[in-house]
Amino acid sequence: MVIGVLSVLLAIVLPTIKTVRAATLRRQAAAEATALAQAAIRYKTEYGFWPGQLERNDDLSVRLNSRIDKPDGMLNLIVCGPEDFTTDIEVDIDDPNILKITDNAVYQAFCTVGPATGSDRPLNPLNPKGIPFLHLFNEADFERVDYADPWGRPYRLVMGLHPRSTFTVRVKRDDTVIYSKPVSNTVAFAFSVGPEADRSTNYIYSAGVTP
Repeated sequence: MVIGVLSVLLAIVLPTIKTVRAATLRRQAAAEATALAQAAIRYKTEYGFWPGQLERNDDLSVRLNSRIDKPDGMLNLIVCGPEDFTTDIEVDIDDPNILKITDNAVYQAFCTVGPATGSDRPLNPLNPKGIPFLHLFNEADFERVDYADPWGRPYRLVMGLHPRSTFTVRVKRDDTVIYSKPVSNTVAFAFSVGPEADRSTNYIYSAGVTP
């Protein structure tokens, strides 16, 4: 009888525990996505460029990111995340110039130290003031530094960079628009795809974003 009662109680309690844990992880993802978007905005305010817009020239200097497709054109947008995300970005302006980078390139800009040189750890030229924008993972390894969501997946980050207009960015999955948002040169937002990864249509966005 005792075992039967315990089994019934477990059947009632376990789903509740799972639901509470799932909600907690989603709140954590929303908070971290917000921190990431705010870090990008703080970086731009501090240095005048979005993270990823510059890259290391050497251990002491930086240059404009060489992956900008049209160096003589207007850079409209910077997006970072897995390749399947960056290829599914749409912008409603003619011939947009979009810089697509890996999330690691963004987190390198947030690092307080540069790549190791022997036993010395020089300052990071991408963050010369050594500002701790985020609590990063693997920061001791400049090439592996990251900022994973609660499910171990990369956040997606979108940063607008058009000084004269507002345009719309659409995020797609399987040719279906999942999210559409107006973006200007002061807007950055981040999101996690959540526990269901590529099967999800219920993304977890940074604060201030209405899905």
